[in-house]
Amino acid sequence: MKRNEIPDVDSWNLHQLARAVSDHSNGIKRAWTAVHEACTFVKSLEEKVNTSTFPFFRCPEESLQVAIIAATEMHLGLATAIAAILTPPFLAGLIEQEEVTQRFGAKAASILTELDALKSCKLQSGTIRNYPSIPDLTSPHILAILLQICDIIRVHCSGVILENDETTSDYFSSQLLFELKCFYIPLSHRIQLYNVQTKLADFWLKRADTLSYYAITAKLGMTKVQRQKRLDLISEEVYSVVKNHGIDFVMKKRVKSVYSIWRKIQKLKVEFNQINDLAAIRIIIMGMQGKTLAEEKIVCWKVLSIISEIYEPMCSVIRDWISVPRVSSYESLHLTFETNKYGRLEVQIRTERMDYIAEQGEAAHWKYKL
Repeated sequence: MKRNEIPDVDSWNLHQLARAVSDHSNGIKRAWTAVHEACTFVKSLEEKVNTSTFPFFRCPEESLQVAIIAATEMHLGLATAIAAILTPPFLAGLIEQEEVTQRFGAKAASILTELDALKSCKLQSGTIRNYPSIPDLTSPHILAILLQICDIIRVHCSGVILENDETTSDYFSSQLLFELKCFYIPLSHRIQLYNVQTKLADFWLKRADTLSYYAITAKLGMTKVQRQKRLDLISEEVYSVVKNHGIDFVMKKRVKSVYSIWRKIQKLKVEFNQINDLAAIRIIIMGMQGKTLAEEKIVCWKVLSIISEIYEPMCSVIRDWISVPRVSSYESLHLTFETNKYGRLEVQIRTERMDYIAEQGEAAHWKYKL
């Protein structure tokens, strides 16, 4: 591209998508060729669509948005991106599975077949129980469900205002809210797509209990981006001081979502100002394989002592679940600190073994939340 030349938006999106679905630089050209062919093919079929039969037929640009969300937020591959682009004509019967297989590969065709099957599948409150604790992300069925989630994100979490009242009504239906709460949100958690889970859960609350949603956002007084920047500064301080003691660990951080705040208020029957974990970091201690439980506890308490040197512990807000694990087998050490400059911070400390139990084992959140 020449200097100061204005890029073509469609081409830029295709290049963005090609980069996102490629494992290495050598595959970008091949990926771009495939997505470009899929987009061109769909546009050639667009004029054949009977809008009275398919009033909610997604245009090629919207399908491309779904593909980009799948690639950037879920790190799904080329076949899934192709399936996202081809979804509207496939569901409209304008292209058959055999043709998709010949032109774009068997995996894309399998995902589309699963999407078609999901159309007639009405989700029930217990559907999520039929799925494994760690769903297979290579399964066409799971990939089809994830594409449905991507389309929900495209409509509800992108800031796009819908002008078609009929379409808006369909997407805001009570059935969609039910499916979000009972299936899509807990499934996102199982797959550890936490950012996606937060987006879906906040949207659910915004529609299911609008007054509570806006009351909480008003009390927060900051946007999520502002809260995240503040947490980034805190985590840098904590990371530096713990690392200086030669401890091998990884750190995770999160600002509590509006939905999570609402749920805690409902569950514990507390006021907003009693929520102490609006910002939290989790320190996961590594290299403890072969160590005894007593040795694990010693290192956890040592990390807690180190952080106490820079922030003031709020001793009334401590949860010691490493000495006495929860009934669910959850083990972790929680303490809230007053950072003065940045407000309150919850610190969770656990070993890699404890973290596995909490995230994927007996104590996994998805088994008791929602």
